[in-house]
Amino acid sequence: MKKKEKEYVEFRYYEIPQRVPLIALMGERWVTRYGSDPMHFHNYMEIGYCCYGEGVMHLGKEDVRYGEGTITVIPKNFPHHTTGRDEVFDSWEYLFIDTERFLKTVYADKPVYANTVLERLHSRMFLTSREEAPEIDALVRVILNEMRNKEEFYLESVQGCLLTLLLQIARMNPADSVPEAKVIDDGCLNSILAVLDYIEKHYQEEIKVGQLAQICHMSETHFRRVFTEYMNTSPAEYVNLVRIERACEFLAKSDERLEDIAVKVGFQASATFIRNFKKIVGTAPHQWRSAARGKEDNPSNYNVSVLKGW
Repeated sequence: MKKKEKEYVEFRYYEIPQRVPLIALMGERWVTRYGSDPMHFHNYMEIGYCCYGEGVMHLGKEDVRYGEGTITVIPKNFPHHTTGRDEVFDSWEYLFIDTERFLKTVYADKPVYANTVLERLHSRMFLTSREEAPEIDALVRVILNEMRNKEEFYLESVQGCLLTLLLQIARMNPADSVPEAKVIDDGCLNSILAVLDYIEKHYQEEIKVGQLAQICHMSETHFRRVFTEYMNTSPAEYVNLVRIERACEFLAKSDERLEDIAVKVGFQASATFIRNFKKIVGTAPHQWRSAARGKEDNPSNYNVSVLKGW
């Protein structure tokens, strides 16, 4: 029997400014023929809005038709891609949202509640429409327009609308709903997604490649090869990337010593933390902290990553 050809899957890692909970992708860049992009997944929740066009959205193993006014809700680490009609241009606009940072800030005194909402948000990916969910449609369009026009108090408006939007989405995912354990017919990819989830939850701890390989039921050598193939970076480099991203949040929001932040994000030695920070971000932690507290649009105010989205 002929071996099934493995589908190519991309990991797209986005950067979000420290002072805002989301980025908006809009404009002529997103008026195009959709279909050439491979199955892919992101490090943040994606909400897509179809301004015009029609086609099929591939949500893991499920294919769903879309059209003008369709809204897509894709949690992080859920594989998906879009196929438009042949020779027809579609127009999409997107929000990529750091749901964890936003909700844990809003509900800083209610961490259990924040985690409950996050679990509901990340339990599944789905499509809806302005007819099925007029409240969600209105909120998404308001946020997109605020990010497009950037008028006075737009960030405050975005944050208020975003909280309502996320709660509306969580309401559509019942508390007793069971998250999909497998979203694509690719055993290796599903194993890698499980590893990403583990790293997200345990980055503060010592993480050895052997531990991650056990999650995938692979030898350490095979796991390194598979992880690098899917993620375009090694397991150790990805762990450091997650740790440095978290460190950026502490640097921007607190006056904690570098040594304490290093330990808090999983580095046992401050020298190792500083070396990895410079390698990934391109500047020293204390310099990044100073720049991050400056102008909102300062490039140093962004989480820097080695894997770029789009």
